[in-house]
Amino acid sequence: MPKLPPSMLGEAPADADGGVAEAGPAAHEDPLASPVRVGGPWIRCYGNFRLEGDLRKDLTRLTMLCGPENGMRRLTKEPVEAEVAEGGAPVPFPLEAKKGECYRIFAIAEPTVSDLDVVVRSSRGASIAADHGEDRWPIVQPDRPFCPLEDDTLAVELAARRGKGKVVAEVWALRVSMSD
Repeated sequence: MPKLPPSMLGEAPADADGGVAEAGPAAHEDPLASPVRVGGPWIRCYGNFRLEGDLRKDLTRLTMLCGPENGMRRLTKEPVEAEVAEGGAPVPFPLEAKKGECYRIFAIAEPTVSDLDVVVRSSRGASIAADHGEDRWPIVQPDRPFCPLEDDTLAVELAARRGKGKVVAEVWALRVSMSD
């Protein structure tokens, strides 16, 4: 599968001052333009977040800081729980993605996992979103949600890059208007 250009991964174009432009009238002409603004509240929401030690409580605090403030709603009824280990196979769980919705995955691992990775793959196996940090509480995407271009059954993969232990994760969604 060829690597897709950034615009096909839901990334918005940069404006003149280096920030990211909001989807405006031109977005209706370009079906690949992002329907959400990048940065700002998507990053600010977790700027002062600190882990306190209880996986589920930490996950709830993180998602409550970043979900509702950005107009998102919890999609998973209960947190996904898994065991991950460095060098082990990723632990997948399905995400029924819909065109017109954008998603963020939040995950938190035990302290014994120093780098937790989360990758979202299409039904064809292509990576369409991932976290970009080296920590134990990744957010996919850290600066915006990802917005699939079509309905698809995605695979969310949890993997330990360093360490071994338990992890919890949730998916949050945002309904957006997208041109057909």
